[in-house]
Amino acid sequence: MNSSKLKRKVGFLARSPRGLEWVSAGEIKGRFAATIVAVKHREIHFELPTLNPKVLNLGTVDDVFINCGLIDDIDHTRSSLQRLSEAAKKIDFANAFTRLQDVRDIEPSDPFDVVCSFLGKRNYNRFEVEEVVGEVVTQQLGGVQQSHRQRTDTDVSWRVHIRDGEAYVGLRVSAEPLHRRKYKVASKAGTLHPPIASAMALLSGIQPGGILLDPFCGLGTIPIEASWIEPELTLFATDINPSSVELARTNAERAHIEMDFGVADAGQLPFAYRAFDRVVCNLPWGRTVEQAGHLTSDTTPFWRELGRALHSEGRAVTLSEADEPTDEQLGKAGLSLVLRQRISVFGRWSVLSIVVPEANRNPTPIDEFGRLGSELADSLARYLAPDES
Repeated sequence: MNSSKLKRKVGFLARSPRGLEWVSAGEIKGRFAATIVAVKHREIHFELPTLNPKVLNLGTVDDVFINCGLIDDIDHTRSSLQRLSEAAKKIDFANAFTRLQDVRDIEPSDPFDVVCSFLGKRNYNRFEVEEVVGEVVTQQLGGVQQSHRQRTDTDVSWRVHIRDGEAYVGLRVSAEPLHRRKYKVASKAGTLHPPIASAMALLSGIQPGGILLDPFCGLGTIPIEASWIEPELTLFATDINPSSVELARTNAERAHIEMDFGVADAGQLPFAYRAFDRVVCNLPWGRTVEQAGHLTSDTTPFWRELGRALHSEGRAVTLSEADEPTDEQLGKAGLSLVLRQRISVFGRWSVLSIVVPEANRNPTPIDEFGRLGSELADSLARYLAPDES
């Protein structure tokens, strides 16, 4: 690689869960002092001086791509396929590939795939776009494009994302999507998407030496992600379902993370008054995961227990249905809502809430003393639109 390439900044696109783009931007800014170029629908565009291999450790994003180029004048007509072909030939795919070789053992002759996505109706399909771009990649690098049925056999993946009149072309940094966690060997319906769990843990303001509880632990995703962000946490994971607790234990062992497990009803927690600094959880919604125990007909007992078990300077981050928590539930529990935001969970809008005890001396949406706190506070102010909160 010549010196001019070394001096040029590397552009990236991170794909984020819908509604949490601002959290991902804060993580990227805080961890790498990155230049945030733009924050869009499920997209964070940023720049770094070089390809830092630690981008593979980002927790709140679904995936990260090296920016190869942007093709404009793309519309819904089939003539856009020819436009894509001509413009793709001007993209330096070899340059992006060479940068990726600095962090991964790959060769130009390796089989590859191309994945296309777009918004809106088009007179062409994604497979036609993938074939057009794949032909150009083969011409430049010599590898063989794999069909969509053979994608599990590839370690090199190119991305084409078409929105409005533009087509973004990128090269995935990792061999597989970042949201696929290797620790999740045990799984079941209703498990929380890891980047969402990571974002929730980060928003709770975790700090070294803190004590965190997930009273609806399911498969243990939230406490595992929290430990990856801040290893010096004491973790407690409980669930009313004994089989879930055992699956969570399996995943934690796979992730090499220590935590205390227990079978417990979140409506009557077996913990002392003010025992926890942080509580982070995904409430059962009565669909994939049924409400049970003291919460069979109403989640109000949980909010009461949250107010009892949470330290006066503590914080809780919850994911729930649109009408929870209600003002009445919070008032009776002695809690205050400091942030409520809609996020998309597997295509369904849900509500992420941050609550603090009424006695909390820092009742702000973001605890600036927590991990990446100042960056998250800045990102919240910059990128979260008023109608999204």
